[in-house]
This record gives sequence, structure tokens and C-alpha cells, in this order.
Amino acid sequence: MDGVIETQRLLLRPLQRHDGPAIAAKIDNYEISKNLARVPYPYHLSDAEEFLDWALALDNRSAFRVITLKHRPDDLIGLISYDWMEEQQKAELGYWLVQAHWRKGLMTEAAIAMVELAFTASGLESLSSCFFNENPASGKVLTRAG
Repeated sequence: MDGVIETQRLLLRPLQRHDGPAIAAKIDNYEISKNLARVPYPYHLSDAEEFLDWALALDNRSAFRVITLKHRPDDLIGLISYDWMEEQQKAELGYWLVQAHWRKGLMTEAAIAMVELAFTASGLESLSSCFFNENPASGKVLTRAG
């Protein structure tokens, strides 16, 4: 599959229009959405479709990847992205993972791969990101990803 990034345990594949139902089903969890700046709760299919309209229209300085386990490539377990914000002239890294896969090092693995993609394929000079104080695990992901 073109554009797929393979890590030790994961496949990060490009976001596709047909991912809407899986995104809506997996992110509709308050424990996930409370740690994300731009995600409503409850999350509906219409929210996923609106997100896809926006994300799939961005230029090549942005990248969105569906996170799957290598041994279950059809099961979306999260998303990771960096999106170019023209007005601020910077790209922001963002991510989420289904709760069943927290605390296994998977998001760090995905983040390291996406940071590498940002600096090599997209030619970005920097990435920014932030996390909520109530979610120190996300801060650890960012530290480990550099």
C-alpha cells in the first residue's frame, strides 16, 4: 500500500474516505476526547465526515495516518497527524489511540515515525504539539519522539 509506514508493531497508512465509520466508532469515548483540543463528545459519523472533508483537502505539508497493528491491518486503533497551519506558518502534531492500547508504547512508536516523516518527506523544519496537564502520558510521548 502506497504511503504506508511500517514500524516494529504498527502500520501507519494514509487516511481514506471510507475510514469515517471506524473513526466515529473508535473516538466516541470521553476518556479520549477529553484530552483532545478539537474533538467533540459525543462524536458522530457526521463529525467524522466533516473531519475527513477537512483533512483530505490539506496540502502535502500535512499528513494523516490511520494507526493499525501489523497483525490486524484492517482494525483502526487510532490516528496520528501533523497538519500545516498556514496562518501560523507551523505544523502541529496530534494523535489519539483507543483506550485498550494505552500504556503499551504504541503511540510513542507511531509518533517517532511521524516526526521522521515530517522532517524527511514533508521537509518541515519544526513541529509543535501540546498536551493537557491531566494527561502526562502524552507529554512522555512527545518527549520520547523528540
